[in-house]
Amino acid sequence: MNTYTMDLAGRTLRVEIGKVGKQANGCAFMQYGDTTVLCTATASKKPRDGIDFFPLSVEYVEKFYAIGRFPGGFNKREGKPSENAILTSRVIDRPMRPLFPKDYRNDVTIEDMVMSVDPECRPELVAMIGSSIAASISDIPFDGPCAMTQIGMQDGKFLVNPGQEAWDKGDLRLTVASVGQKVIMIEAAANEIPEDRMLEAIYMAHEVNLQVIDFIKKIVAEVGKPKHEYIHCTVPQEFVERLYELVPQEEMEKAVFADEKAIRDQNISDITDRVNEALADQEEWLPLVPEAIYQYEKKTVRKMILKDHKRPDGRQIRQIRPLSAEIDLIPRVHGSGMFTRGQTQICDICTLSPLSEMQKVDGLDVYASNKRYVHHYNFPSYSVGETKVSRGPGRREIGHGSLAERALLPVLPSEEEFPYS
Repeated sequence: MNTYTMDLAGRTLRVEIGKVGKQANGCAFMQYGDTTVLCTATASKKPRDGIDFFPLSVEYVEKFYAIGRFPGGFNKREGKPSENAILTSRVIDRPMRPLFPKDYRNDVTIEDMVMSVDPECRPELVAMIGSSIAASISDIPFDGPCAMTQIGMQDGKFLVNPGQEAWDKGDLRLTVASVGQKVIMIEAAANEIPEDRMLEAIYMAHEVNLQVIDFIKKIVAEVGKPKHEYIHCTVPQEFVERLYELVPQEEMEKAVFADEKAIRDQNISDITDRVNEALADQEEWLPLVPEAIYQYEKKTVRKMILKDHKRPDGRQIRQIRPLSAEIDLIPRVHGSGMFTRGQTQICDICTLSPLSEMQKVDGLDVYASNKRYVHHYNFPSYSVGETKVSRGPGRREIGHGSLAERALLPVLPSEEEFPYS
C-alpha cells in the first residue's frame, strides 16, 4: 500500500493506493478531513460491438450511513440516486470524457462511493479528484490527470474548497476543472457576481488545480500502470476515398444546405442508404458508414461556415434564428408560455403552491434547505422525430433542469415578498 498526502486549502488530502479495490483497473481511497470516498476506474476486457461512441458511465454513490442516518420513509433500502448524486456524476463526467480516446469502445465505469462525510470537506470535491487519480493510475487509456477546485464567496471574500454550509449559503458556487495548463470545464451558480470577480475566482481555482495536478503526477510516476493497447476504431483512408467517389463534395454541400432540419436529415439518410447499397459486397466497411458520413457532413458544414460564411439553413454567421413568444396557451394552469427559436420550441408551465409544499431535501448535505423553487425539464422523443419508451427523466434532463433552476433562483422575490413555492 502507498500513501500520499498534500495540503489542500488548509486541510490534509490523503490518498491510499493498493489498500482496497484490487480487482479494479485503478482505485484510490480518498480522505479529506473526515470525508472518505472510495474511487474506482474499471474497463471491460473487450470492446463493445456495434457502437460508434465511447461507453463511459460515472456513478457517484451516496449512502446515508455516511452521515450516521437511516433513509427516510417506510422502505429503508436505498434505491435510485438522488438529484445531487446525478448532478455530481455529470460534473465528474464532463471534464474526464474528452481525455479518453474518442475511438475507445471498451466500457468504462468510474464509481465513487461516499463512505463518510465531514461537513467541512465536501464529498463531491473528493470524488472529483479521486476519479482523476483512479483513471490516471489505471491501465485504461486516459490523457490526464485533471483536477477540480471549488470556490465559494461569503461577505465578498473567496473561499477555496469551502465547507458545506459556506457553499450552500454563499453568493458563489464555482467548480473549475483543469488539465495541463488549461481550464477544461466551468460550472457555476452565482448571486449576480461582477464579471471581473468571476474571472478572479476562475484564475484562483486554476492555480489550485495546477498544484493538485502536480500531486497526481507524482502518484502516477510511482504506482501508475502502463496503458494497455486497444483496437483503434478508425476509418481507413481507402474507405474515405471510396466514400468521396460515391458522394462528391458538391452533393454533400447540397444535402446539408437546406432551410429545415427534417430535410437535411432526410438528405443524409438517403446518402447513407445509397452508400450502404454500393458497399453491400464489402461487409467489413458497412459498420464504418454512419461515422464516416457524420465526419464528412461535419467537415462540409465547417467549410461552409469558415469559407462561405453561411450556416446550413442559409443564415449568416452573425444572424440568429427567428424568435417568438406566446403566453396563456393552456387554460386553468397558473401560467403557461411558448418560446420558439427557429424550429426549437419550449412549452413552459408554472404552478404556485403554499410554502408548506416546498420540496423536502433529504441527502448527505446536513445544511441543505428545502427547495422553494423547482424547475423540471422534459425532453420527449417526438421533439426530435424519434421513438422511445418514456421511463422518466434521464440524467441529461435532470442536469438541464438544474441549469435553468440555478439561473432563475437568484432573481426570484423573497419569501416575505412572495410567500409561495
